[in-house]
Amino acid sequence: MKNLLAILILVLASGCASQTQLAKIDSHEWTELKCSGFLTWNECRQEARAICPNGFYMADQLENYTIQRREVSVACKG
Repeated sequence: MKNLLAILILVLASGCASQTQLAKIDSHEWTELKCSGFLTWNECRQEARAICPNGFYMADQLENYTIQRREVSVACKG
């Protein structure tokens, strides 16, 4: 049982703030942020601010409470 719990914690923590580049849409370059595990939406927005210091647009926000999965697409302004 302890091994299962340890594996579950590792799986949840492994999804923290990874990024995938998406195709250009409407002249903006979109990036997908995965803020899963114990990260909050606020931490996800902080990651977006680090990528886009002049502001950003958000789209395709997804959240699954069961598996603690959060994803959002961001595009930098200006």
